[in-house]
Amino acid sequence: MLELPGLLVLQILYALGALGLAAYGLQALVLTMVRARADRLTRRSAIESVSAAEVNSRGDESPWPAVTVQLPIYNEVHVIGRLIDACARMDYPSDRLQIQVLDDSDDNTTGVAQRRAAFWRGRGVDVEVVRRVNRHGFKAGALQEGTASATGEFFAVFDADFAP
Repeated sequence: MLELPGLLVLQILYALGALGLAAYGLQALVLTMVRARADRLTRRSAIESVSAAEVNSRGDESPWPAVTVQLPIYNEVHVIGRLIDACARMDYPSDRLQIQVLDDSDDNTTGVAQRRAAFWRGRGVDVEVVRRVNRHGFKAGALQEGTASATGEFFAVFDADFAP
């Protein structure tokens, strides 16, 4: 019987392990590429199937539903600019998007929010700052009041510490 020195056995085991890991990594890469290609084809076919002239259930020409994004805030001076900017930059048709900043703040947040809203309105994004005279109902009350002037068919609500 042929005896192999201990170091040679360890080198063989190491090489087999490295080959196994390399095969596993290659398989994962191939699956990722296949999935990415399938996603691209699916997106392309979805875009082609929805033509711009297709009339939806609302009777208008846009295949995209109107969406109202509500941002209930209270004294969020450090994050409100980032939040409004992130919502205004969302990949959605600006004529189908309404952003409501529901501001109950009693600090400098209101000024920052109004400046960012004016900035984005100048670029064609519908951003409005809605102020209440009282804070009855707190966040839920702000959302309820904003809903009264909302134009969207669907709603998205983002808290101040979240950026879409």
